[in-house]
Amino acid sequence: MKISEKFGDVSNKMRGLASRGKAMLKPPPAVFGSPRQVGEASDVSWWHIPVFIEPTAMHRPTLDNCRVQLIPDGGTAPLNMRWRTENSGDTVATATLEEGRVYLVPIAARKEVGKRVAVLTNEIFLVEKKAKWTMPPGKTKWSLRIYNDDGEWESAHSYLLCVPEPDWGNGHFLLEVRYNGLN
Repeated sequence: MKISEKFGDVSNKMRGLASRGKAMLKPPPAVFGSPRQVGEASDVSWWHIPVFIEPTAMHRPTLDNCRVQLIPDGGTAPLNMRWRTENSGDTVATATLEEGRVYLVPIAARKEVGKRVAVLTNEIFLVEKKAKWTMPPGKTKWSLRIYNDDGEWESAHSYLLCVPEPDWGNGHFLLEVRYNGLN
């Protein structure tokens, strides 16, 4: 007697077990890094905020179809952001985050005709070059959020964008991490 006659199609049963196992594993935790300054010119300052998923044996190895948002402090509506991978100059609205890969959220700030405007690289800005989040000189705090069908993950810390006085140059923008409750 063949084994498949006695136990049925083992490969299909194993596939069913594997898919149930994947469904039982929790989504992995997302990690939000410190901003990396990648460019500073007379008209714009650029940063990338690295995001990755933490590899653990008890979690799935991916977060599928993730979107990213900037969440301003103080009740302003969230801004839909874009993803960039370390190996690509292109940006995308959704990304599947995988263990071992770093994904980047690009942020730009620039001076615009005598006033300070933080231009964030959300979907409309990259496509139509129009989206702006106007901020006066001083400090503006916000966080990042990732979301998909499995849930949402928000940065455990805040980001602080320091907008310089009008007569200072674009090189005086500063983006840094602020740990909640510590500073």
